[in-house]
Amino acid sequence: MNIYFATQNQGKIEEANQVLAPLGYEVVGVQVPMVEPDTGTVEEIARTKLQQAMKHGYERIMVDDAGIYFTAYPQFPGVLSKRIFHRLGYRGLEKLLKDESREAWFEGAVSVYWDGHIQTFMGRTYGHLIEPLTSIQDENHSFPYDPAFIPQGDTRVLQQMSLEEKLVYSYRRRALEKMAKWLKKEMIQN
Repeated sequence: MNIYFATQNQGKIEEANQVLAPLGYEVVGVQVPMVEPDTGTVEEIARTKLQQAMKHGYERIMVDDAGIYFTAYPQFPGVLSKRIFHRLGYRGLEKLLKDESREAWFEGAVSVYWDGHIQTFMGRTYGHLIEPLTSIQDENHSFPYDPAFIPQGDTRVLQQMSLEEKLVYSYRRRALEKMAKWLKKEMIQN
């Protein structure tokens, strides 16, 4: 059975398939035009994106949203993570965090529309940012914080890990596992 994921990011699709395939679901990426809000929480933005995706007629569709948060600056950069990175780069982030805590966490939300039901599932990954961020040479990454973030329990940045190793620490996987538990419960009830 297919569940559609409103993304063209193959990494996200692979990650979702690793969690949901054992339940008999195939995650298929679809391109759905959406206007992404730039205010609110990760959870609120995921729900807003889901409302937009639902208008395209899928009985089972999911969306996600995520951000990184710096302990030194509550709620920042959060939902603006990508935009902040593109504006500041590693050099600007290093200036911002100079003499501040390097602790950070990723937070993600997966919102799903499933046979008339809407649910949102959250996941977090705690860790810290490397020092100095300016030691990162290449700023052209699809996930720009991967070369900078070391998850709790490891000594490597996310970029140095295989997909399987990254899944151990993935905030998205944690949200998807909560979704999988909910889907199992839904299957039993229906």
